[in-house]
Amino acid sequence: MAQRTNTRLIPYLFNECLAVISAEVVVGPITILDILAPGFTTAKNGDVVLLINAITGSSHEVTLGEDIAATTTRLTISSFTVDEYIPRGSILIQKQNVKWETIYKDTTLSHLHLYQQGGTHGNDFLINPQDPGSGRFTQNSSTIITDGLSKNNNWGARYGFINAPHNGAQIKKIDYIFTTDAGAGENFIFSLFKKPITPNGSTATTFTLIDSYTITSQNNSSYVFQSTVTPSASLGALTENDVIIPSIRKDGTKVSSTKVYGDIELLIEYDPR
Repeated sequence: MAQRTNTRLIPYLFNECLAVISAEVVVGPITILDILAPGFTTAKNGDVVLLINAITGSSHEVTLGEDIAATTTRLTISSFTVDEYIPRGSILIQKQNVKWETIYKDTTLSHLHLYQQGGTHGNDFLINPQDPGSGRFTQNSSTIITDGLSKNNNWGARYGFINAPHNGAQIKKIDYIFTTDAGAGENFIFSLFKKPITPNGSTATTFTLIDSYTITSQNNSSYVFQSTVTPSASLGALTENDVIIPSIRKDGTKVSSTKVYGDIELLIEYDPR
C-alpha cells in the first residue's frame, strides 16, 4: 500500500522553517533563491542552513550570502549546484546541531566604564580594587602585562571585571568608545585579558590577551574613538574560573594630568543550564 503524507505535519514543518521557496529551482548552479518574505529576521548572513526538497525530502547545505530578513524575497546564497528539481513549497531550515545549540544559549551585555588620570610610567594601570565600581584605573601593576605573564592567584579577585559562569561562556562582540584630552604624541593601549583563578588555592596563573585597542591622540578632546571587534572563537572562549582583567597603559609621551574616558561593552553568550 502506498504511504500517504501526514498533512497534520505540514503546519508544524512550516512553523519550524526559516523560509519557504516561492519559485521552483532547476538543476544546475544557483546563487539566488526566491522565497516568501518571512515577516521577521530568521537567519543571518554566513549561516549554513538546509534546503529541504518538498517532494523527495532530500537536503542540501546552503550558505547564506545575506540575512533572511523580514521582507526578503530574493535570497543571495553562495553558489552551489542543485542535482535535482526543487519545487515551490520546499523549505529552508536550521541544521539540527545549530538549532539545539541556539535554543540552549542566552546572551548578556557586560558594561565597563573607564577613567584614567595620573602617572608618567609605561606600566599597565588596573581597576582600583578598593572602588571597582567607579571604573577608575589607578592601580599601578608595576609591569607591562603580556601574553603568558604569570601573576599572583589573587589578581582575579582584586582586579577582575567578569567571572566566567560555571560552564564557561563566549565573548561574541566587544564595543569600544574612548575620548581623551591628550596632546599630540600621547597614546594609550587598552587591553582585555583573561586569567584563571586557582579555586581554593594559591597557585599563580598566566594572562591571555583577548583583545587590545590603541588610542592614538588626535589632539582634540571632542574626538571619540570607536571600534567593534569580534574575537576569534579561541580568544573569546571563557572557561570555568576564568576572570576578565582590563588594563590601560600610556605609550609615547606620558603626561600625568591627561584624562582618558571610555565605555566598553561585551556581548557574552552562555548556557544558563
